[in-house]
Amino acid sequence: MSKIPTRVAACALFTAAACFSPLALAHGNHTHGHGNVQVSVDGTALTVRLDVPLEAYLGYDYPPRNEKQQQVWQAFVERVADPLRFVEPPAEAQCKLSGSRTEPALGEVDPKVDIANLVHEIRFECAQPEALKSLSFSAFRDHPGLKQLRVRLESAGAKKTQTIRPRFPALVF
Repeated sequence: MSKIPTRVAACALFTAAACFSPLALAHGNHTHGHGNVQVSVDGTALTVRLDVPLEAYLGYDYPPRNEKQQQVWQAFVERVADPLRFVEPPAEAQCKLSGSRTEPALGEVDPKVDIANLVHEIRFECAQPEALKSLSFSAFRDHPGLKQLRVRLESAGAKKTQTIRPRFPALVF
């Protein structure tokens, strides 16, 4: 019976420990360029909750390290203030923005802390909810690192899951 050399065993043990350490998990569970979206239609209320790796929006998912990254960050913070740069209900539905928020709150982010995923919740009130036949994801226009969104729609008791990509950036109800 052959014995595993001590160096090989030590290396394997170190690698296994690194893979399961809290530091390895600190970056979050995500795939770069891929996000998840929950869309809910409840009466006149339309809620869209995007959960996307920050890297898909910025090209990096750590605090800005230089002037160029700081400019990218600032432009992104300004885009987040306009939720229609991320999702657009059809004009026929006459939806008005009723609120939006991010987790973490971008104005309160510690510049030294990594942000793995950004959750952006956008709420609308729609005067003609029966006209909600689709929903466009305008986030693809400004964020070339965003490759696909896995969207789960819940509306009037019906559930649907669809993958949305830049080539056809709309969810059809």
